[in-house]
Amino acid sequence: MSLRARIAAAILACVATSSTADAAGSAAPACRGRLSGRLQGTFDCTFEVRPVDEHTVVFEIRPKGPIAGVAAYAPGSFQLARPILPGTYTLASLGLGKASVADEGKTLYTAFKTMATKGEVTLTIGSVAQGPGGAMVLHGLYVARLVPAGAGKEGEVMVDVEF
Repeated sequence: MSLRARIAAAILACVATSSTADAAGSAAPACRGRLSGRLQGTFDCTFEVRPVDEHTVVFEIRPKGPIAGVAAYAPGSFQLARPILPGTYTLASLGLGKASVADEGKTLYTAFKTMATKGEVTLTIGSVAQGPGGAMVLHGLYVARLVPAGAGKEGEVMVDVEF
């Protein structure tokens, strides 16, 4: 399934999930992720939005535990301009950040935006709400295509997170 088709299907599922959760009065959305491609597995996570300054926030996806066969992983942390609005953001519209996964053989797969970009990232925000204590509560989908960091390596790792 293409990246675009995966995003479209996940958006529909996410909208249905967030509408049900909002109607039930859920304070914080669940965060579940999946790796596919060269590395595979599922994980529970947290999705946090922290202010950087009056113009920028950072969203960070933090895994809650290890995945067998995965040496280390940081699903994603990127800057996002304020105000945060529902919509779709890509590496072109996100600020600085990175996502990475390493297998036990020490191959690093990554997507990032610094002075250059590598890989692909799509953040789709379905809803934005003010949570307890003023925290931002977002519902949506994060999809990243991580590619090998070094020369001579092949394959990719897809990261899909619903929050």
